[in-house]
Amino acid sequence: MSYSTLRDGGRTGRRSRVLTGVLAIAALVAALVALWQTQSTPLARRSYCWGAWPEDGGLFHRGAHDRTARESAPAPGRPSGLCTLRWRGGQGSGAYEQRVELRLGTGPGEAVARRAWLDGLFEGGDTALPGRLPGFTAAGSGALVLPASCDVAGRPSVVTFTSSYTDTAGRGDHPGFPDGASPANTGALLVSAANRAAEATGCSSAPPMRLRARAMTTRPVRVNPGASPGRCAIPGLGVEGAAADGSDDRLTDTVGSVHDDFQTCAVSGDGQWAARFTMVGRPRIVALFDGLTGDSPPAPGWRAHGRIDATGALIRADCDGRATVFTMRTGPGRTHTGLDDPRRSFPVFVDAVGERIGCARLRAR
Repeated sequence: MSYSTLRDGGRTGRRSRVLTGVLAIAALVAALVALWQTQSTPLARRSYCWGAWPEDGGLFHRGAHDRTARESAPAPGRPSGLCTLRWRGGQGSGAYEQRVELRLGTGPGEAVARRAWLDGLFEGGDTALPGRLPGFTAAGSGALVLPASCDVAGRPSVVTFTSSYTDTAGRGDHPGFPDGASPANTGALLVSAANRAAEATGCSSAPPMRLRARAMTTRPVRVNPGASPGRCAIPGLGVEGAAADGSDDRLTDTVGSVHDDFQTCAVSGDGQWAARFTMVGRPRIVALFDGLTGDSPPAPGWRAHGRIDATGALIRADCDGRATVFTMRTGPGRTHTGLDDPRRSFPVFVDAVGERIGCARLRAR
């Protein structure tokens, strides 16, 4: 074999090795690019609270910084979770510090503690989630009940959301968000978190819950012709037995949702809440009250179970085959008038709302 033949063979071998190396590098680059394409989005878009809320999903506003998060995520065999978020935003006199808490749990089982827990859930002029979803929102807070397959020890699992912020200029704590939080926005956060909780625990095979796009609004109560107008858009409420000294005028009322399966109203006195009325017929929300009404009527002549006393009222009744709960809670703003006395105002509330939703009379007149 000649020297030239050996030389040509050596060049060919080197070219082959170079080509092989180039191809290997190209394959490695392609693999890295593919990996980057599949992984860059999750890395670039961090999510919070068990992966329920992406950072660009509407929770944070432009300029939010110093974010901190502490999470205990739900998982199979662990049907509970907690997530707390803090961040800063705004500038100058508009600066604030925001706090958000998301929780998954069933609440306490003992009756007294459970009633107190439920009072905390129904804190304000609650707005029902649309589409008969088993949840509601208030000012920067809300709750959403998971499907029955997610119950733990016979109690419904609930995702709760609360938020508050500190006004840097005034050094005051306020509920909600500094620029407001619409019920629709809060509802969207709740639905995302509830779906993520059900997925993480594997407790439900039902399709994910969806929040309908239509606006979460209330509608006026239909008042019977000739009926005396009253507080909370309830005919006669606060009219009969009004305080002779005019102290009823210290009370103001705010109507929340008005639906055939959810109605709320909050009454305030001198800037503090005095009484809150609620009717709920959505089965998964009604289940939160299981075991709290007993087996006896609140008074003779009532077609319901529960209690009515000077501090509050809670009854459960059958309304055309649907279990329905009526509640009244009293608070620190009470003026001790007929309007915030459950023994006088609660029966009026039950009569009017029951008639509106087509419920047979629940008490004898």
